[in-house]
Amino acid sequence: MIPELPLTLVSSIERRLATATAVATSPFTGTEQVQDWGGEWWEYGVEMARTNGRDGRRLSAFLSALGGPRGRFLFRDPTIRQPGIAYTATVAGAGQSGGTLNTNGWPASSTPLFAGDFFSLGVDHQTRLYQLTADVISNASGLATLSFVPRLRASPTDGAALEIAAPAVLLRLTAPVPTRIGRADTFLFTLTAREAL
Repeated sequence: MIPELPLTLVSSIERRLATATAVATSPFTGTEQVQDWGGEWWEYGVEMARTNGRDGRRLSAFLSALGGPRGRFLFRDPTIRQPGIAYTATVAGAGQSGGTLNTNGWPASSTPLFAGDFFSLGVDHQTRLYQLTADVISNASGLATLSFVPRLRASPTDGAALEIAAPAVLLRLTAPVPTRIGRADTFLFTLTAREAL
């Protein structure tokens, strides 16, 4: 079972999609050649709000138990939650790949999600986070094709549920997190992590 980062108050989040690309620029003409090796992953910088007493020590214990980059954890980014969603969308058809996904279970003839929204697929160590690059428009039968980044890393099974209300990403710390302890038993944590692939 993959542990989930206990969400106390988050002060700020930096999220970016990194890509395995390289650019070579000619020193003579300034023209560029871009090489894309297809790798894509999420990187996070999270600054937790000031935490006091027992809660601070519990969060310190959670981060210490990860052992730096050795451990993995689930993070439900509070900036992408979409509470109040009462429907369950699922994958429609096996063997899908790339940056689009056929799905069903949406409200009929509607736009339930928009470009910039997030969803996740999979559970525990197979959890993957995706960001929509176009609005989701369903037909009269509740079917819709999603366009998103990063590309699928594995073909999801037919009927697999999409997590929409509280999408998660599987992360690995890029360095151990120091515990900064201030006056009156206050704790501050800043962590950096990347998607655990």
